This record gives sequence, C-alpha cells and structure tokens, in this order.
Amino acid sequence: MSAGAPYLHKDGLPLALTTPHAYRRPGFWRRLRTGNPTEAQLGLILLIPAALVLALVMFWPIAQVLWQSLHFERLNVPARGRPFIGFEHYQRMLWGSDMTWDARHLLGWRLLAFAGAAGLWWGAARGVLRRPTALIWTVIVVLVAGLWMGYHPGEAGRWNDARFWNAFSITLLITVASVAGSFLVGLPLALLANVESRWRWLVRIALLIPWAMPRVLVGVMFAWLFNYTNGVVNDLLGRAGIAGPLWLSRAEPAMWAANITIVWATSAFVGLILLAGLQSIDESLYEAAMVDGASRLQRFWAITLPLLRPSIAVALIFRTLTAIQTFDIPYAMTQGGPGRALETLGIYVSNTTNSLNLGYAAALAVALFVMSLAITVLYLRWIYADD
Repeated sequence: MSAGAPYLHKDGLPLALTTPHAYRRPGFWRRLRTGNPTEAQLGLILLIPAALVLALVMFWPIAQVLWQSLHFERLNVPARGRPFIGFEHYQRMLWGSDMTWDARHLLGWRLLAFAGAAGLWWGAARGVLRRPTALIWTVIVVLVAGLWMGYHPGEAGRWNDARFWNAFSITLLITVASVAGSFLVGLPLALLANVESRWRWLVRIALLIPWAMPRVLVGVMFAWLFNYTNGVVNDLLGRAGIAGPLWLSRAEPAMWAANITIVWATSAFVGLILLAGLQSIDESLYEAAMVDGASRLQRFWAITLPLLRPSIAVALIFRTLTAIQTFDIPYAMTQGGPGRALETLGIYVSNTTNSLNLGYAAALAVALFVMSLAITVLYLRWIYADD
C-alpha cells in the first residue's frame, strides 16, 4: 500500500466512512429506488396488495356497520342526516329499567356456580389445569349458569330489550348443545373413517354428504321428519308405543329438534377436520406404544388426543363461530318459532332489518361480531398457551 493511499477498513471502505456517525445503511426509499430492498422490506411490499384487499372486503364493512350502529337510522321514520346518537342502541340492548339484581334469587344455584368457577381456578393454581383452559371453562360455567337461572334485571325491573336477551339465551343454548354434540358425534366418525379397511371410503362419503347439503334443505327435510302427524320420527315412536310430542309446536321439543338437526348437519364437518388430524399422526408412535404393552384405550389417551389438540381446536373454533351465527336451520324449520323459542341472534338481526330499523340491526350485528371474536380469542389463547 502506498504512503499516500488512505487506510482501508476490512470491508474495503475508507476508515472515516466506517464510523457510526459517518456510515449509515441506505434507507427504505433509497433501497426501493435502487431496486435492492431487504428481505423484510420485500415481504412488506408483497403483503401490501393482500392488506388492501382485506381492508376493502373485511375491515371497511365492519367499520361501516359499527359507524351505522351509532346513528339513528329507520327507513320508516324521516330523519335528516342520520343523527348521531352514540351508544343509545347498546344501552337499550344491554340494560334495563329498575335494575335491582337481588342476590337472593336462586342463591343456592349461584353459590354452586361460584364454587365450580373457584374450583377451576384452584386447579389452575395447583397446576392441574392450564390457565387458558380454566378461563374457557369459567366462561362456560358462567354462561350456562346464567342461562339456567335466567338473565333478569330483578324482581321489579325489566329489560329495555327483553327480546335481545331471549335471542342471546337461545343462541347460547344452541351453541353449547350443538358444539358438544357435533364433537361427540364427529370424533367417533373420524376414528371410524381412519380405520384401515376396504370399506372406509363408504364412511368418508357418508361424512361428506351431510356437509355438502344446503342448510336450508336440511332444515326443510328435518321439519318434515319431525312433523307431528306425518313425520317419520313420530311414526317410529308410535310403532314403539310412545306418543310423539308436538316437535315444532312447543318450545322445548322444538329446541331438541333444532339441535338434533344441527348436530346431524355439522358433525360431518368436525369429523373431516379430525380425520385430517388423525392422518397426520406418525404410525411409529402407535407401534412403539404397542411394543411397550399399551392398550388401545391407553394409546388413544396418551397419543391420539394430545396430538389431535390443534385439529380439535380448529374444529371447535369453526363450529362455535357457525353456531353463534346460526340462522338457516331454525329459520327453515320454524321461522324462529313457535313464538320466539328458536329466534337466535342471527334471526333477530334479520327480523330487525326487515322492520327497517337499520341502526339497531347494526348494533345487534356488532354484538354478534364481538361474541364471535371473543370466542376465537379464547380458543387461540388455549391453543398457543405456553404456561
């Protein structure tokens, strides 16, 4: 190196340019102009079209419905400029008049529910349960206890919108019953379809048929099956010497009929997701367990269920979301009747829209969205819990 040449750094740059104050990496826009973005910048650029599409088809409609729920908008009432009313729709939906909330109402059942929730968190503190699992079961206990004891504003009070709480209770009952039923029916179907046999293709086709059928068609078909005078169900019960109930004309039998129909239509979906999870389990795990002398039941509890946890969670997420948004089958069977015995939140939103009260219908839709989002967050927290 000549005496007049500047001293060079090991990267080939003059020493003066390698100091923290003198040497800086090219900025984002400079890299774009030169056509040399980093991997992170390139990934961000490639995500921009997808983000724009999501904003257009998902976030913008949600924001529009939320904004509409804060305004007075009835098509049968003249109003200038759709005046802003804030949270009046939500206050009408969630609150009431003369709210007393007497704690003595069904005190024994309330204490039992409280003891159940406390037991769950005691188990979480002792390490028997994971905290997300305890949280999910606590929410279930609270909701089921509220459904059993009634969501009421007190002896002298009344709801501003009792119809919303009725629809909420119906939706909650259908969600709990149909999700549990779909899982209890779908898991054996998945295990049966995963058995090595030349006839398993028949079981897999049987799994596809209920899920492929339109829900409205399923509702109409089962409405005929549960018909009091000409239905197949009451005919079979009569042949067995049992008097069939008025399935679709009484509240409790109608709820049973709707849940049976929903379980029949949706258990195939749960079975297909669990079947995909079963096929991803390495067979060598079962072979090693058999060598160690594990029974079939032990292999199921120690290998199948733990490795099926992600598939179970995915199936429960989708099944719970569709159950919360239930509309088609109860509407096709009884149009939400008898009375309002099967009026779910989805049906209530539709009926409110048909009555031209668009602002309040938007508030109901937002409440339905919040319920779906909360359930999804709880499930995801349960799946990806590290504790």
